[in-house]
Amino acid sequence: MKKTQSLWQNAPQIHKDAIFIADSHFMPLHLQPLPEQGEIASKALLDYFKTLLKNPAQIPSQIFLMGDITHLLLGGVKSSVDTHKELLDSICTLSQVSQVWWFEGNHDFGLNALQKRVEFSKIHFIPRSKQPLAFSYINESASHLESTKESQNVLLAHGDLFLNTKYELYIRCMQTKIMRWILTLLDSVTFGNLYTFIVKKVNHNTIRQGRADIESFAKKRICAYNAYLQNAIKKAQALADEQIDMIIEGHFHIGKAYKGESLYISLPSFYLTRSIFSIESATSNEAKSTIQSTKESD
Repeated sequence: MKKTQSLWQNAPQIHKDAIFIADSHFMPLHLQPLPEQGEIASKALLDYFKTLLKNPAQIPSQIFLMGDITHLLLGGVKSSVDTHKELLDSICTLSQVSQVWWFEGNHDFGLNALQKRVEFSKIHFIPRSKQPLAFSYINESASHLESTKESQNVLLAHGDLFLNTKYELYIRCMQTKIMRWILTLLDSVTFGNLYTFIVKKVNHNTIRQGRADIESFAKKRICAYNAYLQNAIKKAQALADEQIDMIIEGHFHIGKAYKGESLYISLPSFYLTRSIFSIESATSNEAKSTIQSTKESD
């Protein structure tokens, strides 16, 4: 008989200095013309990575790239990877000195194809099929009387989960082996021109700030994640009394947190705000995200 265990028993740990970057929608700068916001945000992302690499003491021990880091990256398509060389080189270099986790989004997929290449071998690519992924986080709290350490159960995902059947069918179709083969073939026979044509069109799609009421939205998302957890418990014969302490996801471009039965954090969009989330902020009693912005003062 299979012994029941916690779904978080062997989960990797989120470090205290970890940072999260979501929805930067990077657009290669040579693919002109770019929308003004796209050019500003893409330069800001490259500049931020360059600043970290020039100042090793400032590099966090963990960097979580929470999906849609690029606006259109197809991991198995050569021209797509070549087009994003400057960004990918920066991320690869960071992975030599920091633990980098890259969650597949709905604008950057097929990332497992990159894992096969030596230069990407240290990056932890998390395909959508493995999301949400369980992590643990040691919440350290201190007062004038005592200090405590409590392990929290965390689920991380890009966020385009538990939406609707139509979207689920579309995204799964895009991620099938046959679709990846077709895209690779088309890229080859068109000498990369088809990809270039498509990405230039996609770059001019409007990217909007999420404006949902955080309380009602977070309650729905927490409910969806709890339903996922109960299903996972049945499949894995895990402990029935598991609970989610924290949910961190991107995709919705909201940039707010809500404390209900779980702490729900909707990450800000780097594309829109040039903001980075620090995990330490998640331990505040007010559950307000401390955002580090790369924007210069106006």
